[in-house]
Amino acid sequence: MAVLLTFIPVWIWLQIDPVISKRDIYISCIVLPLLISPSCSIGIQRAHLKVRHLADRNEYLANHDELTGLPNRRAFFARAGALMDLPRPSTQVFACAIADIDDFKSINDTAGHEAGDLVLKALSTVLAEIAPEDVTVARLGGEEFAMAGLFASEAAARIWFEALVREVACRRPDGRKVTISLGWCIAEAEENMSAQLSRADHALYQAKHGGKNRAVRAVSGGPRMIAVA
Repeated sequence: MAVLLTFIPVWIWLQIDPVISKRDIYISCIVLPLLISPSCSIGIQRAHLKVRHLADRNEYLANHDELTGLPNRRAFFARAGALMDLPRPSTQVFACAIADIDDFKSINDTAGHEAGDLVLKALSTVLAEIAPEDVTVARLGGEEFAMAGLFASEAAARIWFEALVREVACRRPDGRKVTISLGWCIAEAEENMSAQLSRADHALYQAKHGGKNRAVRAVSGGPRMIAVA
């Protein structure tokens, strides 16, 4: 194609300027494309890669929290919804939770927002490291995180949420004594993610007012509190 595109204008040139030899015309038709095409191809490839990189970057920013790198609220609803729709055995359950850093405001007030950001990033690393394969973790905003996914049983979900609270307290993100309060629930029939998060959030409220550093399950008749030493 490059040879053809080069040959046409050169052939026209030959008709206008008969001084130039046909031999030079044909050489030009072959040599010029060989010289020009690689440069054009490289330029086009670079432009394509740049556009692809920008598209990937925009998609990442649209679905991830910029500070922590965790999925954001938008991505959480999409991923949790996909997990909830997966076929599963009747014994398996879908659970979701909301966790909040205890006394986070005091960290910002006493050590500064930079220290608060370091705590958020360190905690995000902990959550991402210990999350089971079928559980998605996200930062909803501020010091609030959400988790949702499939568990072998209700007991398995309870054990993991309790262990998560203990693990955070033991890890000391960014070298500070950091604890979280957590509210969780088991999905009920025909219950969407918004309804589940609402129940988990109510349980989180109970965990905060029950002494913090604990997991509380939302159940019918009121949340059940589980203190974590």
